[in-house]
Amino acid sequence: MKKVCAISTIDMTMSSFVVDAMCALQQQEDVKITLACSMSDAFYEKYKGVFHCVDIPMSRGVNLLDIVKSTYAFYKLFKKEKFDYVQYATPNASLYASMAATFAGVKKRVYCQWGIRYVGFQGKSRWLFKQLEKLICRLSTHIRSASQKNLDFAVNEGLYKVEKASIIGNGGTIGVDSRLYDITKRVELNSIVLEQYPSLKGKTVFGFVGRMDRDKGVNELFDAFLKIAIRDTNIALLMIGPMDKADGIDENLLKQAKASQQIVFTGYTNEVFKYMAAMDVLVHPSYREGFSMVIQQAMFMGVTILTTDIPGPSEVIEAGVSGLLVPARESDMLTEKMKILAKNCYLREKLARAGYERATKLFNRQRMIELTVKDRIQILNS
Repeated sequence: MKKVCAISTIDMTMSSFVVDAMCALQQQEDVKITLACSMSDAFYEKYKGVFHCVDIPMSRGVNLLDIVKSTYAFYKLFKKEKFDYVQYATPNASLYASMAATFAGVKKRVYCQWGIRYVGFQGKSRWLFKQLEKLICRLSTHIRSASQKNLDFAVNEGLYKVEKASIIGNGGTIGVDSRLYDITKRVELNSIVLEQYPSLKGKTVFGFVGRMDRDKGVNELFDAFLKIAIRDTNIALLMIGPMDKADGIDENLLKQAKASQQIVFTGYTNEVFKYMAAMDVLVHPSYREGFSMVIQQAMFMGVTILTTDIPGPSEVIEAGVSGLLVPARESDMLTEKMKILAKNCYLREKLARAGYERATKLFNRQRMIELTVKDRIQILNS
């Protein structure tokens, strides 16, 4: 029996992107799987009968004490368990685990590079985090990039040689769970949301899902929407996601957005699928992404996609066929595309239909899990 360890910084990432693939791997191969992350009691209780679960506390951000403590905790785990294969995702966990696995002599060290953090940084911070990314890549024996353009970017940046990396299928991580993101329930779910937020009724609803963060393009989104809303009262903006940290958001824009009768803030929710059913257009103006699960989920729900021409999002859709692209950080271009989609119902429906067909064919969970497990078995047996 071979021993496998899958690692992420927090258990939410583990639940969303790792657990299903590990379950499938365990069913197909004679392996014992350990999950290690900052683990809540609820996660432990849910999965302790399926996997060997280990809580290794990790915090966000980077400081020297955490690097030493967490790396040593992983090193002790790896020396004790003698894993044949270790995989890691998310920046902090990947840094600690890649170093610890190398020191402990783990032969197969797989980096799930589902995003490149330093892309959104500038100056000294960009240089520092690029060096950390290079270190993770250097210490890993295999790299699985989120998309072909992300892989090409990493190679051009000198993070690793192309021979070390590949992507799963057409890109992405685990695919979309169609039991939740079920287009046949769209009408029913839409009615529920409109009852909750009557101000959305009869309007073209633009939507956003994610952190209230500068790098997610929220400044450009607020600026574009508020400009259009001055003259068009038949549009609304549905903001889905936590508001506790408005990182890098222009205070004046945020104040105007909160005061607008045409913008709804839901706060954090674990029912994103429900609110997506009320959207006509998902606006995803991010500066950097891995592959964007949010876009894939919206496509499953028959929502039109407007996103940025960056690695990841520009590969989830086909530009002009299953979605529209604008340059990142370009508020004026975003405004023009939003105006077009607000007025052109036929174009929205055409793009949404093509998006649904593309997503259900390429990014369904069954396909992505099958491809992921096949890849992991090949690494294990190589």
